[in-house]
Amino acid sequence: MMLALLIFVMLFLTLVSLTPLLGYYDKKWVLPFMWGMFGFFTLVGWGVFLAIGWLNF
Repeated sequence: MMLALLIFVMLFLTLVSLTPLLGYYDKKWVLPFMWGMFGFFTLVGWGVFLAIGWLNF
């Protein structure tokens, strides 16, 4: 179940990231959503990176 949910979320994010290339750039929610996801994954990635170093995995 979790794998199917993960695949669905990744496909949704891929579709959203491709919408400017497909000509849907006029949708006002796409660009803030893309910046929000970029910021979120940047912070989460740094958090995981620092946690791995701090916990010595």
